[in-house]
Amino acid sequence: MLAAKCGAEVMLSDSEELPRCLQSCRRSCLLNGLPHVPVLGLTWGRVSPELLSLPPVDIILGSDVFFDPKDFEDILTTVCFLLEKNPHAQFWTTYQVRSADWSIEALLYKWKLRSIPIPLHSFGADKEHLASSPLPGRHTIEMMIISLAQADGT
Repeated sequence: MLAAKCGAEVMLSDSEELPRCLQSCRRSCLLNGLPHVPVLGLTWGRVSPELLSLPPVDIILGSDVFFDPKDFEDILTTVCFLLEKNPHAQFWTTYQVRSADWSIEALLYKWKLRSIPIPLHSFGADKEHLASSPLPGRHTIEMMIISLAQADGT
C-alpha cells in the first residue's frame, strides 16, 4: 500500500484460498484511499487464470513469504514464472532466519535464479534497531533481491 500511496501502479495479492484475507486487503485499500488498487487471489505454485493473465511486472514485493519450508518451492516456481514474463523484473523480499536447515539456495539454483543480499545497514540505521524484536531467541532478518540468473550462471 505504501508503494501505491507513493504513486506506483500496484496490485495486491494473497492466497485465493483465504477469501477473508482478500476482503481485509480490499477494506484496507478503501480505508487508505486506494479504491483503484486491484486485489487478486493468487496462490503460490498454482497456475490459475489470474496468474496467466497478469501483465509483466517490474518488481514483486514479498513480505515474510519464506515462513514455511514446504512452501519455498511453490513460491520460487511462481516467482520464476513472473520473472520470465519480464526478465528485467526483480523479486524483493525479506526472510527471517528461523532455522539453519531452511535454505532456498538449492531451489534458486534449480529454478535458475540468483539472490543478491541487501545489508540492512545500507538503510542507514543500526541493524539491531531496524530488525529488532522483543521476542526471545535469534531473529535475524535478511533482505534480498531475487532475479533470473544470467546465461553465464550469475
